[in-house]
This record gives sequence, C-alpha cells and structure tokens, in this order.
Amino acid sequence: MKIHTLTALSDNYIFILVDELSQEAVVVDPALSDVVINFIKTNNLKLTKILNTHHHCDHVDGNSLILKEFPNVEVCAGINDSGRVPFQTHFLKHGDIINCVGEAAQIFYVPGHTLGHICYFFSLKNGEHHLFIGDTIFSGGCGKIFEGTYYQMYQSINFLIKNLPDTTYIWCTHEYTLENYLYLEKMEPENLKIKQKIKDVKELRKQNKATIPFTLGSEKIFNSFLRLHDPNLKFLLNANNDFEIFCKVRQFRDKYQNINVDVELLK
Repeated sequence: MKIHTLTALSDNYIFILVDELSQEAVVVDPALSDVVINFIKTNNLKLTKILNTHHHCDHVDGNSLILKEFPNVEVCAGINDSGRVPFQTHFLKHGDIINCVGEAAQIFYVPGHTLGHICYFFSLKNGEHHLFIGDTIFSGGCGKIFEGTYYQMYQSINFLIKNLPDTTYIWCTHEYTLENYLYLEKMEPENLKIKQKIKDVKELRKQNKATIPFTLGSEKIFNSFLRLHDPNLKFLLNANNDFEIFCKVRQFRDKYQNINVDVELLK
C-alpha cells in the first residue's frame, strides 16, 4: 500500500491509499473533490472507497462531487454518523474490519472530538502499522472537544496508547504541529525536548514539508496529552491523577488562541 498526501484548504491533508498492483485506490477524508478527482484520473487509478473519520465539513465536503464523477464508490463512516456524512453506504462499528487496496483496516470508535468519530487502523502485510486518525490525535495535541466529553477523549486516546505499537504511523488530517508545540512550550517552558521539537518542526515547515506522519512512540515522548504519567506534568499542573492532567492540558490549549505560526517561522 502506497500513501499519497494531498493538501487542501489552509491546513488540511487528504490521503490517497493505492494498491500498486491492482491500481485500486481509496481516499481518506476528502475536504475537497477537485484535487482527488485530478489525482485519480492523472494516475489512472480505480477509486473504490471514501473513508470518512467524522462528519465535519472539512472532512466530507468532497464526497458529493467525487460520487458524481465516480458513482460506484462506497462511502464508509461510523454508525453514529448516520445521516451526517454525505452519501454514506457503510455504517461502521468498533472492531469492524473492511478490505481496502489489498489490505485489512480495523475500525476503532474514538469519540471525543465528535460523537461519531472513528479511525482506520492498517496492519500491513509488510509489518508496518498505519492509523488514519482524523482529528483525535495531532502531533503535539489532540482534537478540540466539540460534541463529546473530556472523559471520552481521554478514554479514546488511552485506548490507542494501550493497544497500538509505538511504531504505528499516525496520519492526522491537519498541519497543526508547530502551533501545538508552541502552546505546549508556554505550558512547559523548561521542557528541553519540546524546545528541540519546535526547532525540528520549524525546519520542516520552512521547507514546506509536512510533519505528518509521526509515530505513536514519538508522541509519547513529546506530546503532553500522551504523557499523563509524567510526574513533572503532575507537579506543574498541581493535578491528582491522569484524567485531571488531561483536562488541565486541554483547558490550557483552549485558552490560548493567538499564536501566529507564520510570524513564528520567521524567527
């Protein structure tokens, strides 16, 4: 399975998964239709599925025109998003397995960002692991909680931490990495690992390179939302348990909305 990354809107990524033998392709979270249609036609691919992680418009707005161009494409999304994802044909539950581009994808239900959010986990035949996670975990962050609860998001992230190998490549749908780590630096100003991470991310972004994918193992080192057992965080935030740490980190992130990433890249 080969993974192609397309850019859309201001910070979205759309992923095209391709079986290079059969030329079958699936698309993950098409925010727009034109870039997907052009890619499929230019590369003479056969699009068979749309994989939507949740119903937000910047993840599903491409569905309609893609279906108009390729009317036999199946549309997969979570069962709790029934009626909210355009042209949905498959209503997926936690633990379901679907076949895509010659590989099997397992479905995980991960509420928090929305109540219908799912992700797609591929254990490839070559031994690699890939998780298409939508807006649940970002590099240096987690999704904003719109419909679910803090506890649902906490449980969803913990499920992934406990059940997936550290070598799992995570493909989130937004380029928020620099912004996220700049916020974490405000919260943990003495954390040298976060400072180094910011330097590394800035170098990538100055070259217009994506910070996606990243591994689950690396996020356990850098991302405060995945470091809830860290005694330094517990002391810094004056928290009594992991869930309280999670809530305080999320509340801190929600409080600050004024970092200009473009300005930061000039520093």
